[in-house]
Amino acid sequence: RAVWDRLRPALRERGRFRLLAARLLAAEGHTAAARRLFEEGFEVPDLREGDEVLSDTWYRLTARPLPDPYDFRMRPAP
Repeated sequence: RAVWDRLRPALRERGRFRLLAARLLAAEGHTAAARRLFEEGFEVPDLREGDEVLSDTWYRLTARPLPDPYDFRMRPAP
């Protein structure tokens, strides 16, 4: 959290950092706030195909199906 708080606001708005913010909020127990980040939308342009960090984070927040824009899995949904 201390490192996050020192980041420049413009950097926090980049996709990778918004994903990190969602993961940080989830770890702190703020699942509604983390889910809002997903609902507002973000893109992680350097995410590798098959990377499951988006789906793993999403399923920590809700049991709802993963939205298509965040589905980069290479295997069937759980």
